[in-house]
Amino acid sequence: MSDPGRLNFSKHIAVIVAGGKGVRMKSGIKKQFMDLEGIPVLIRTLKAFDTCGQVDEIILVAPEPDLAFCGNTLIHPGTFALPVHLVKGGITRHDSVANGLAAARDLSAQPENTLVLIHDGVRPFINKTLVSRCIKGAREYGACIPTVRITDTIKKADRNGIIQCTLDRNCLYRAQTPQVFRLDLILKAFSHARQTGFRGTDEASVCEHAKIPVLTVAGDRFNIKLTTPDDLLFARLILSTEAMPDYIA
Repeated sequence: MSDPGRLNFSKHIAVIVAGGKGVRMKSGIKKQFMDLEGIPVLIRTLKAFDTCGQVDEIILVAPEPDLAFCGNTLIHPGTFALPVHLVKGGITRHDSVANGLAAARDLSAQPENTLVLIHDGVRPFINKTLVSRCIKGAREYGACIPTVRITDTIKKADRNGIIQCTLDRNCLYRAQTPQVFRLDLILKAFSHARQTGFRGTDEASVCEHAKIPVLTVAGDRFNIKLTTPDDLLFARLILSTEAMPDYIA
């Protein structure tokens, strides 16, 4: 891969986390394996990184019961141009990402010169521009995530549903993936989390806990996470339009 903007970073590794159970999707099929216009959601996500031209290797982290299906059906030889390494997930997303990062460390001779792109397996609408933006931010700052500004008025309520205050939406953002980090930094953050008993809901929060600054860049409103049946309807609408010329899967 010849990318003059990569500077001294020798490798880019995508870590795709696919451990969803699909409870909120109300489906007997796990959401990452659901059909989306003839192609499983997870295949779309993997192909996005396989074809973006900015990644060298892919690590797919999946629950142990799904490993055989993923290995035999999804990532059999010839499916992808890039190497895809299958890694067993953990009990939580935090554990699964930790397993993926350990595998990335094994693939990298120089963690300080490696970037990891950690992405939800059920966000199939990633595009080249967003990947480039996140990589550029991580090259410059060591840690970068895409975010989308919240436009609704946000209320904080107590457990009884009584409003306590209105939050300043100008300071509020929705976090997306891929969240991109210098490998040595995110490994340091996860080590600190392990030592302090912290478990983050995303990788940026793990860095925040370790006092590692994280840059935000503009996300993409089409970069949705498929969680509910409504999300699946929106995904089909996206695919039926030409609103995403940069979509890469």
